[in-house]
Amino acid sequence: MNPATSAALRVPPPGFELRRATPAHCGALAGFYRSFEPKGASLGLPPHKDPGRWLATLAPYPNFLVFSKGRIVAHAVLCPEGDAGEVAVFVGQEHRGRGLGRCLLTQLVDEARRLGLRRIWGLTEFDNIPMRRLARSLGFTAAEDPYEFTLDLQEAAAIPRAA
Repeated sequence: MNPATSAALRVPPPGFELRRATPAHCGALAGFYRSFEPKGASLGLPPHKDPGRWLATLAPYPNFLVFSKGRIVAHAVLCPEGDAGEVAVFVGQEHRGRGLGRCLLTQLVDEARRLGLRRIWGLTEFDNIPMRRLARSLGFTAAEDPYEFTLDLQEAAAIPRAA
């Protein structure tokens, strides 16, 4: 992959802005999830009720947001534990298919490398073909658990390191 392509993976498409979440974003992020459809789309996430409580458990971890016209339209989080970390990516239904998931998942890979993690993994419904296809395109492989996809960061070549 050439450097221009690598950089493009990390930048949202025109009309969208990527930001690291801060405590000031909590209310807007809870609002994003209150209107998120379908509710509980992937293994019960986002939660049907009280997304604020769920988001409070994610607050200590690296969270990234994508904005459009001042509104949050996508969210991703990396939850490290030891030398591994779980990733989760959520894109609002009306903004899917525009490269936001790719941008966010690439950010999570970069963050995991920055933190010195050796492996990251995520879970999704077996029939979430777009997420499975995205993960595979970035070098993730299927795990023994049919819901899990994983990336060994020591061997990952699909996503070059950030410049």
